[in-house]
Formats: sequence, structure tokens, C-alpha cells
Amino acid sequence: MYSRILLAYDGSTEGRSALREGALVARRHHAKVFLLSVITEGAGTKLSEGVGGAGVSQQLPQYEAVLREGLERLQALGFDASARLVVGEPAEQIGAYAREVGADLVVVGHRRQSALGRWWSGPRGAYLVDHIGCSLLVCRNLLSDEAFERAMSRSDAAAVIAQAPGVRTPPPTAPALVPSAPPTAQSGTQPGTRSAIPEPQGMAASPRRRNLRLALFLLLPLVLLVAAILYVTGGRDVSIDDAYVNAETVGLSTDVSGIVARVAVHDNEAVQAGQVLFVLDDAPFRYALQHAQAQLGNVRDDLLALQANYRSMQAQIRQAQINVQYNSTLNKRQRALLNVHYVSRTAFDTTQRGLQSSQQGLAALNSQLQGMAATLNGDPEGPVRNNPRYMAALAQVREAARELAHTVVRAPFQGIVTDVPALTLGRYLPASTTGFYLVDTAHAWVDAQPKETQLTNVRAGQPVTVRVDTYPDLRWQGIVQSVSPASSQQFSLLPAENTSGNWVKVVQRIPLRVRFVRSTAQLPPLRAGMSVEITVHTGHARGWPWQHAR
Repeated sequence: MYSRILLAYDGSTEGRSALREGALVARRHHAKVFLLSVITEGAGTKLSEGVGGAGVSQQLPQYEAVLREGLERLQALGFDASARLVVGEPAEQIGAYAREVGADLVVVGHRRQSALGRWWSGPRGAYLVDHIGCSLLVCRNLLSDEAFERAMSRSDAAAVIAQAPGVRTPPPTAPALVPSAPPTAQSGTQPGTRSAIPEPQGMAASPRRRNLRLALFLLLPLVLLVAAILYVTGGRDVSIDDAYVNAETVGLSTDVSGIVARVAVHDNEAVQAGQVLFVLDDAPFRYALQHAQAQLGNVRDDLLALQANYRSMQAQIRQAQINVQYNSTLNKRQRALLNVHYVSRTAFDTTQRGLQSSQQGLAALNSQLQGMAATLNGDPEGPVRNNPRYMAALAQVREAARELAHTVVRAPFQGIVTDVPALTLGRYLPASTTGFYLVDTAHAWVDAQPKETQLTNVRAGQPVTVRVDTYPDLRWQGIVQSVSPASSQQFSLLPAENTSGNWVKVVQRIPLRVRFVRSTAQLPPLRAGMSVEITVHTGHARGWPWQHAR
């Protein structure tokens, strides 16, 4: 039935199995035997040839030795076989050589494939059938040397093949041809064994698998399209993970220096607005207040005495004016008597000197009165409290009283004090030095530093969901209160300079503040510095690229 048989031989266990069973079939049918070894032209071989040209040449001696071994085996069995060594894809080369020699049967060894390999490429036997135009025998059973020698010594070699362990004898009319699909278990087959001649219905598995692969490849663009649609319609939420809880925090200090006399609170204690926190020794400040009050009394007394002197000076001026008027009249009388030579010139000069002296005395008194008026702030008859000297002394009293009051430090708002142990009794606390801190936990907010590329659709007033790392199962609600008009770099002490031309673009960070809504008051308390993640619900999808281009 078979006159020309092609044996595919690579020196492996499967190749030796194909050579033995092919020799048995050729002995039974007195067929001509052809032996073929194929050097697989893989990516590594091609690369070697492209670089140095020695890829195939390095493998050629090994394959020639394998082919020579197979040829010697056939010659030892009495076959006048022809052999050839080729390079390429095995199925294509086997099909081409089978057509060249006119083979009517091709014998190959069975090599197990992984489940993934069978799914991806299909059964190798089915792939080989597509390249040959004759029958195909896939050898699966491994004959021992003793069984092979007995088979070669008998005329009915096919009977020996059928008697091999785990081999089912086919019907007499069935040729010794097998498809490349795996055999199915039949009645009478021992458990755990495989049939040497599988059933032909295994060939139907290859088209189904190919249809499945085709369907999967057709499904891939649809999956990519759905993913693209989900991407462009998404992006309504902007997530920012570098955010922190912040709150009003003040370092408690006072503007006067003194020794700490009492600390009225404990560390991490909740306090109310106006509650006493710590007290400085007030003795120096009480003394300063008493001294200022005494100075104020002296100034008031001086001003009252000056007002009395002013009134006395006014009386003296009136008396001086009377004296001037009298001396002026006397002088006129003496001038008239002098004209009639009734009085002497000396008497007239005496009255003239008296008039001039009284006039100069009046001028001096007027000057003194003006000085007193200036000292009394131009209002000699006004109240003393409006005088600048009195007001300055009163200011000193008030300043001393203020400093005395500031020896008692009170809470400016409701909150929790912290770092209280840093302030100890008897410590000298310089002015404006922080004793400890007060944190307002009732009015917290979130400060975030999103990238500038995340703020495309972020606007003030948009709703925000806040997740605090401390409470992973809870969510706070808030709104975007404000977005900074400048990046953080604009306020740095040493901004980046790019005047040299070595400019590297760096994504900037824009400060953003989130305010909590009142509905979150029943949630656990938040503490300044907690790490949070916020999600801003912008309501704007990413959109298609051409939409951004417009």
C-alpha cells in the first residue's frame, strides 16, 4: 500500500520512535525509505546569521551527526535509505520534501504540548497535515529494543506494534494512519494508557479552536473601544493624596517679661475662651503701676498750681495797667507845668522814668502770662484732664496697668493646649517667647498641594470627599473653599533661576483649601497634621482629544 515513506528524524526519543515504527511499516510494505532532519530557523539563528553569519554553521555538524546516526540505523536494518538535512520551518520543509520524493506516508514522533501551546497554535499534527498531501503516521508508543528486534524478525510487523503495551489493535480495514489530535479513551483500553492509533474525530477539534481564536481576536478591538469610551467619559473625579488637616494653631506668649508663677492647665487639656493658662510674677508690674499713678498725681497738682499762678499773673497785669495809667497822667501834668516853668526839669524826668518803668513791667507780666497759657495748652481755664502733660502721665498709668494685666495669659479661643510641660514654674519667660500651644480643633480644614495638571476643571464650591488615614472606613464631606492664585514656588525664599538657559520643566504645585461642611460634626475629631486623601467631584469628563483642541 505504501511505496515511499518519509521519516522525520531529529535524534530525540520521539524521533527514534518514529524511525522504528516507520522501519516496521516500510518492512511490511517493502517501501522505499527517505530520512529528513530539519534545523529550525528560529529568531536566535537569524540574529546570529545577521551579526556573524555562523548561526546555522555552528548547528550543522550536530545535525549531520544526528542524521548520520539515523541513516546508519536504517542501513543496519537493511534499508537503502536516502537522507537530507535542511534549514527552515519543520512542517513546511517536511511537506516540500514529501512532494519532492513523492512520499505517500510521512512518519513523525509525537511530542507533548502544554495546554497553552495547544490552545494558541492548535495540535501540531493538524498543522503538519495542512502542508503535506499524503497520509501521516504520528508515533506515540515507545518500543523496547527486544520488542523491536522481534518485530523485525517476523513478517507481520504490524501485529507486533499492536501488541505493544497500551496499544489498541485497529480494525483490519483501518490503515495505520493517525491524525495529530490526541486520542480519546475507548472501551478496552487500560487506564492511564494511550492508543497508538487515535480516532479520526480528533481532527474536528482544530477548526473549533481556530474559530475560538478568531472570535477572541475580533473581540479585542471591541474591548479596546469599550476601554477608550470608559476612559474619555471618566475623569470626573480628581484624587489628591498629598493633603493634610490644618487648624488654627497659636503659640501662647505675652509681650512682657517675667518669672512664671503658676501654670493653670495640663497637657492636652481642653480649655474655653478666656480661661487662665499661666501667670507671671506681677510684683514688678504692680510697683510700676503705683509709680505711674503717683506721677499722674504730681502732674495734676502741678497743673492746678500753674492755673492758680496764671490767675495771679492776670491780677498783677491789671495792677500794672493801673500803674501805667497813673504814671501816664502824672507825666502829662508835669509836662504842662514844665511848659509854664512851674516845675523843674528834674521833676518832669522823674515822672517820665516812672511811666516807662511801669510800661516795661506790664510788658513783662504779659509775656509771663503767655508762657503760663502755653504751659496750660492754651486753655488756662480748661479741665486738667485735657492737658498733654496730664494725658501723658495717664497713658503711663494705663500702660503699667496693661502690663500688669498681661502677666495673666488667657486662652484667645476654645481649643486644646499642647506642649504644656515646656513651660515650668520659676522659668524666666522673655517677652514674645512661646510658652506652649493652643490648637482650635473645632474649626479644621484641609490644605492640599495638587499638581497644576490636576486643576483643569477644579473650581471653588465643588463638592469634595475626604478620607482620613486615621479613620479609613469613614468619609468627610466638604467643598473647595479656594484655590491659590500662585504656585508655592512663587513664595519660596530662593526661587528657581532659569537665566542660564538650562531650563527643566517641573510640574508645579498649587495650594488648595477644602472646608468641611457642618454635617460632619458628628464624626470623630480631626487633629492638625493628619494625612488625608481628597476626591474633588468636578463633573467634567476627560473628553476626546479633538474636543480639547477646540
